[in-house]
Amino acid sequence: MSTKTRYDLSQITLHWLIAILIAVNWFLGDSMNHAFRDLLRTNGTSALDSGANAHRLIGMAVIALVLVRIVLRVLRKGPPEAPGSKRAQLAAKAGHLALYVLMLAVPVSGYLSFSNLDRNMGGIHEVVTNLLLVVAFGHAILAFYHHYVLKDGLLSRMIPGK
Repeated sequence: MSTKTRYDLSQITLHWLIAILIAVNWFLGDSMNHAFRDLLRTNGTSALDSGANAHRLIGMAVIALVLVRIVLRVLRKGPPEAPGSKRAQLAAKAGHLALYVLMLAVPVSGYLSFSNLDRNMGGIHEVVTNLLLVVAFGHAILAFYHHYVLKDGLLSRMIPGK
């Protein structure tokens, strides 16, 4: 059992950097939607604007950073599970697994949609993006619930400092 009370600074940094990049990419999504429609209309010959290019680059960065985060999580572990029922701990594990799967599925589906100009994959990309946002929002709400209602210090494990 781990005696750590917090995640390593590298894990904390990656957590927040990935969260920020995902949020930025969500805001850049409309640029990519417009670019995708232009590419379909011109049979792949139109140029991408800076917003669409940024969206693609951020998606690739998210894949790389999530993979690094997974490796660090395996190698460095983390603090012990939050106290709670077995059901709550299982739900937390399932939620974290869903986050990791979705953080990879969103950019991969975006890449496949874009590289093949595939509308169906574009639809899948939109669905998994929305799922990621719902799961991430639930993750944040539950972190605040632990911190402010249960007062178990869970949120402080992922905040830099101290």
